[in-house]
Amino acid sequence: MQPRRRAPAARWLAVTALVAALAGCTPQSVTEQGRAIYDLYNLFMYIAAVVFVVVSGLVIWSVIRYRRRGDELPTQTHGNNRLELTWTVIPTVIVLVLFVLTLRAQDKVLDQSGEADVNVTVTAFQWSYRFTYEGTGAEVVGSPEHVPEMVVPVGQTIRVKLVSADVVHTFYVPQTLFKRQAIPGTDNLFDLTFEKEGLYHGQCTQFCGLQHPDMTYRVRVVNQGQYQSWLADATRRGAAGQPGT
Repeated sequence: MQPRRRAPAARWLAVTALVAALAGCTPQSVTEQGRAIYDLYNLFMYIAAVVFVVVSGLVIWSVIRYRRRGDELPTQTHGNNRLELTWTVIPTVIVLVLFVLTLRAQDKVLDQSGEADVNVTVTAFQWSYRFTYEGTGAEVVGSPEHVPEMVVPVGQTIRVKLVSADVVHTFYVPQTLFKRQAIPGTDNLFDLTFEKEGLYHGQCTQFCGLQHPDMTYRVRVVNQGQYQSWLADATRRGAAGQPGT
């Protein structure tokens, strides 16, 4: 009977460990800006893990060390100024350090001090996206039945101006570790510098109507030669009055 009692406990322990491990997993970012978010996230996880181990260890030690062994209570301690000061100062220092590092990461993600290589206006509407390449005549328009692609060159700064044509939407590509809302009447500007070629899924994460689940798009990151070829073709089709889809 004893092994049967231990088996459920072992399974629960394994499930708990798996959930904790998955909670600490975050995908590698494919953008220069996302690396700052990825590094900050991991730092938060490491510090949280250390705090968890220390606090849990102290709780377990206290339960074992000061457990009641008979009818008499263990020695009672009333106040310790040194300990109280220590466990007040340490969390304060941790919070201040994380606050400063968060501001630095945010400044890096939102930095637009340099010149952009490609300027794209992303217009979110019910229920798709329009990608307009400023100064080129190229435009990609999607629909719920046709998933649009935003084609960009690898290693170059893409400056996105995000706008909404109707209600609140979002611009979210999970692999960039970045999300921004498209708000009517507001122009949201941000830079993305993709470091890896590939095809990345994007979607609206703000409920915006009945066909919200169909509001998806893709970001195709290609080399400079492929991008120039695509842009020339999309520009010709835009000049003829047809979106470069």
